[in-house]
Amino acid sequence: MEWSVEFTHVRERLGSEAGVRSALTWAAHETTTSRKVNMRTRSTVLALSAVLAMACAAPALAASDNGTPPVTLPAMEHKGLAAIGLTADQRLVEFDVDKPSKSVPARRVSGLTGDAKLVGIDFRVQNERLYGVGDRGGVYTLDTGNARATKVSQLTVALSGTFFGVDFNPAANRLRVISDTGQNLRHNIDDAAAAPGTAVDGPLTNPGTPPATASGVTGAAYTNNDLNAATATTLFDLDTLADRISLQSPANAGTLAPTGSLGINAVPDAGFDIYSSPRTGTNRGFATISTGGSYALYEIDVLNGRATSRGAFPGRTQVTDIALPPNQG
Repeated sequence: MEWSVEFTHVRERLGSEAGVRSALTWAAHETTTSRKVNMRTRSTVLALSAVLAMACAAPALAASDNGTPPVTLPAMEHKGLAAIGLTADQRLVEFDVDKPSKSVPARRVSGLTGDAKLVGIDFRVQNERLYGVGDRGGVYTLDTGNARATKVSQLTVALSGTFFGVDFNPAANRLRVISDTGQNLRHNIDDAAAAPGTAVDGPLTNPGTPPATASGVTGAAYTNNDLNAATATTLFDLDTLADRISLQSPANAGTLAPTGSLGINAVPDAGFDIYSSPRTGTNRGFATISTGGSYALYEIDVLNGRATSRGAFPGRTQVTDIALPPNQG
């Protein structure tokens, strides 16, 4: 079961973010029953920041843990929120989101079977392990200390595209994979109670904006990355062609609705993740983006799309994807 939240707005007529906020109310939407309650405005879709911590009846499905304990991060003193990055030369690095210039490198990713490289990484809240997806569809757990990959699953649908977004749906316990060609996949890794393999969901689309199929979407991230049955989850995408953030809702249909511009000109290959705080119930978006030179870390406001630089990565550490370990506080 995949849950999402839909919003509509007339940004031009409201004139300000405060006006947008005051005009909106939120409502839950369950894709499996097509039950929808829309916002009291019109035109395109807007994601309200309140959804990032909303409370509604969205049951989180328990995952089967393979019995392997979570992999701990390398020895590094963290004074802030920790993150793991995947570099362009296939290495894992560790850094604080407030100091990306202090990245600590790990070894080059090894152990891939049938894949030449990883195209995306994400932490899975069900077992708190880091996963990676290979360019030929292999799914791996990754040791964040030595970058060793262990194959645990295989996509049953070939990947289509050059750049990809990879993220776990915490409520449905499914791996979402999207691409810059509009591909939209949903993969069951180890849920024996459901159909195995990879589902081909509706292609990513921008309704009313030709061409209908969205190209250039290279990052995906779910909110509320927890196992709390009282919270729902919503999928946001990073579009590096249009330089904006979009709400993907319903996620299985692939329907996109822009929430706002990044304010920067991003190159196609970028990473995106959202950290959900179990203590405060808030969600913070982060992206690794290059604007034509070196990569930098940006904090993303998914309400309005605004990207705020948190600093550049070291010259030899070009981080193209990011994953934030859950339950850091």
